[in-house]
Amino acid sequence: MVMRLSSIYGKQIYNTRGNYVGYVDEVLIEIDQGRGKVLALVLPGEKVGVPYDRVTAIGDIILVRAKEE
Repeated sequence: MVMRLSSIYGKQIYNTRGNYVGYVDEVLIEIDQGRGKVLALVLPGEKVGVPYDRVTAIGDIILVRAKEE
């Protein structure tokens, strides 16, 4: 799937338990050998990142896998 990074800025992030996590303020990308990989979606304020490998769906909102407790 191809998607513009600018299209996810400001999207709300919820976890799979239905809890609001925050919204996308920044996106961190690792560029290695000419290929880019999204590492994290960064929340505003404390600049805490949500690891991109926890993202399960992107649509009107972004859904991330809840942390195991």
